[in-house]
Amino acid sequence: MSSRSKKVFPSSTANAFHVDGDYRIVASTHEHASYVQQRLRIHDARECMIHGITPWRALHIPLKNPDAQTWTFMHKDVPLAMGGVVEIFYDDSVRCGSIWMLGSYDVNKHKRKFFEISEKMLEYVMLHYDYVENVVPVDHTHTLLYLNRLGFMFAEEPTLVNGFTCVRFVRCNSDIEVRFE
Repeated sequence: MSSRSKKVFPSSTANAFHVDGDYRIVASTHEHASYVQQRLRIHDARECMIHGITPWRALHIPLKNPDAQTWTFMHKDVPLAMGGVVEIFYDDSVRCGSIWMLGSYDVNKHKRKFFEISEKMLEYVMLHYDYVENVVPVDHTHTLLYLNRLGFMFAEEPTLVNGFTCVRFVRCNSDIEVRFE
């Protein structure tokens, strides 16, 4: 067994959900939201606009939602991105969440580690949801490649959101079959 496979996720401490060297995942705060908002990547700001919401609201509102889990991906003490899951459906048999992430330009300086930890975080999220989903503009090719590498499936038919062509993406637990109809 390699030393890499021995790493446990999450590796929690008193101050962080997960720690991996200089990288941490922590519970998001309004200070993180303000920091990320001021440095938001242009395509993330565009996604907010497409959904008819300001970046401020997109980053701050989930912090007040009791049905949301929101985390900040940090390098040292610098917030790189915020993301989370908002529960949208739950009954005795199925639990569904809307998954999201908005990042600063600093994510680009840490692509490899960001992806590695994103992958582990998604596996953790999938322990608590039967499926997670959202939509992304079809012309956000970097986001689509990132989601594809994370194992999301994409609807064949586009979805219009406020006049913009988007694609629905879904990640399900292995015991659920995905069909887009």
